Amino acid sequence: MLFLIASLLVLMALNVPIAFSLAAAPILYLLANPRIPLLMTVQQMFSGVDSFVFLAVPFFILSGDLMHRGGISARLIDLSEALLDRFTGGLAMACAFASMIFASISGSGPATTAAIGGAILPGLVERGYGREWSVALMASSGVIGPIIPPSITMVIYGAMTGTSIAALFLGGFVPGVMIGVGLMIISYLHAKRVGVRRLSERGAHKSIGKAFLDAAWALGMPVVILGGILGGVFTPTEAAVVSVVYALFVCLVIYRSLKITNLPAIFKCSATTTALVMIILANAAIFAWLVSAEQVPQKVIALFQSVTNNRFFVLLIVNVFLLIIGCFIDTSSALVMTVPTLVPLATAVGVDPLHLGPIICINLVVGMATPPVGLTLFTACAIGKVPIARVVRPIMPMILIMVVVLLIVTYVPSVVLFLPRLLLG
Repeated sequence: MLFLIASLLVLMALNVPIAFSLAAAPILYLLANPRIPLLMTVQQMFSGVDSFVFLAVPFFILSGDLMHRGGISARLIDLSEALLDRFTGGLAMACAFASMIFASISGSGPATTAAIGGAILPGLVERGYGREWSVALMASSGVIGPIIPPSITMVIYGAMTGTSIAALFLGGFVPGVMIGVGLMIISYLHAKRVGVRRLSERGAHKSIGKAFLDAAWALGMPVVILGGILGGVFTPTEAAVVSVVYALFVCLVIYRSLKITNLPAIFKCSATTTALVMIILANAAIFAWLVSAEQVPQKVIALFQSVTNNRFFVLLIVNVFLLIIGCFIDTSSALVMTVPTLVPLATAVGVDPLHLGPIICINLVVGMATPPVGLTLFTACAIGKVPIARVVRPIMPMILIMVVVLLIVTYVPSVVLFLPRLLLG
């Protein structure tokens, strides 16, 4: 097993893309240990993605792309500005608030960063928030995307563990809102420090009403998705299809912000993103299968039990481990690599898989805002044309907020379990 891990680390050090490193390392391991047929790699690649639940991934990606290209993000930003721009730091607060709303549409971190941050960045810079700080806020707000439902990360975790995806969606709602509120508090404090002035309240009620009417159909998306799932009208996978139909209807018929001629380019973009995700899942499945075949989860559990059975201490170690992993490996790959080991370990010390899901998700998405492989950080820096090194300092308080929320979620399970128990029993 040390050979397997060493091979993976060497390949990553050689800048081999993580998706291919996850397949190449097991192949090298099997070549060195011929007792297991090499043909198993192909079989595991197929079985790793042969799940009906994974059909939700391309459809949620497509609905997010449709809403983004259809100008939905602009309407959400207008509504957020109308609600918050009267307060000190209101425009920066609007970035976090709009990201929370858009997260309930897209389920993707980079998409949330590009859609909301890209549109609001010029205003933040013009108001005097500072380009580096504004880019840091964009990257941090994008992290909310994979936490608030519908979350592609939660779909993958649920498919791997057999945990109710509807319950996972509900479990991620409160932590996502907590991170968003934390970023709004930081926005207020930063605006106070740099002397950003608030706008006049004159005409506020009128602008709020107009902005709400403009964004009403966009706000209907999460209502339809979550309402349908919780009401038993359709499954989470079917909800993904419904979200695409809803997005097409809103963008083509209601807002008329898209034309039929725009669709091929959007479909191509969504197909490319889906292919990237599924290649990672398929190749990571080989690695995860080999880890399970070599009984690594059982060995890890035995190791921990020989040291301690204290649930709080075990969760602390798991958090530190996942935070480090998230900084170096993308979320989908890290999920498939770690979940087969962590779920049995957590279950052994009395942690509910429904509680563990948001813990793993928050840990890994924090890595989206940190170098060296932070997807939302890269997206924000590319849009803002700012070197990553100049964003590291202003983003640290925002990452600290995420870690505080992570610790609350870890050691106060009711934060995650309250809504699933209330609405799903």
